[in-house]
Amino acid sequence: MSTDTPTQYESIEHNRTRVPVAGGVLVYEAREVGRELIGFEDVTSWDGIRSALQARGIGVGGIHHKPELDR
Repeated sequence: MSTDTPTQYESIEHNRTRVPVAGGVLVYEAREVGRELIGFEDVTSWDGIRSALQARGIGVGGIHHKPELDR
């Protein structure tokens, strides 16, 4: 489940929300309505990222189309 309100595990910086998950960090950017997954950081396991996307109802194709970002 995803919300626009950060939890204690999320950090917000420059309209970006970083959500640590098993395998790395999901990076979202604020949009007019809600937020959009724009990429990943600190990836240690693409399987972990894939599982995190599935758990959030996000298409797992994103692991092939979204960039791995530098901080």
